Amino acid sequence: MGLLVLLRHAKAVRDHEAESDRARELTPRGRRDAAAAGRALVEAGLAPLTMRVSPSARTRATAHIVRPLLAAPPAVELIEPLYMAGPQEIWRECADAVDAGVMVVGHNPGLHALAVLLAGRSGERSQLVRRFAEGLPTSAWAAFDVEGDALQSTSARLLAAWSPKD
Repeated sequence: MGLLVLLRHAKAVRDHEAESDRARELTPRGRRDAAAAGRALVEAGLAPLTMRVSPSARTRATAHIVRPLLAAPPAVELIEPLYMAGPQEIWRECADAVDAGVMVVGHNPGLHALAVLLAGRSGERSQLVRRFAEGLPTSAWAAFDVEGDALQSTSARLLAAWSPKD
């Protein structure tokens, strides 16, 4: 079994406030929420060895804030295919690192879709799992213990989740 943490980037400026979608930076609220997400990861005892990060400004900034808060700051890898990736692409870019523990810092709707898929595989019916069906807000994360390298046949157990709304 291995650790997979799915972290959605923190709140970013609106589209018209940046030269491109990739250039959108974090808002002050986004920076605060990213720090809170990092502290919640520490409180949950989660320690991924690597962070695989979409190359957008908002995901890089989120990773930059969260990384030093973790007990053992993980190695950071910028992964171009994670930009606006779907669940299959996200899985493809992280499955090889799950056994060692990996955090993906990315975007919706792909992260949300993957979280829903894995939460559904967990067999849990808790309020936390039901909440995934509603969405994965900015700065929110979900951590899973997963087994298997093929998304179609992997099993998952939800370890913890956090949202700025908690």
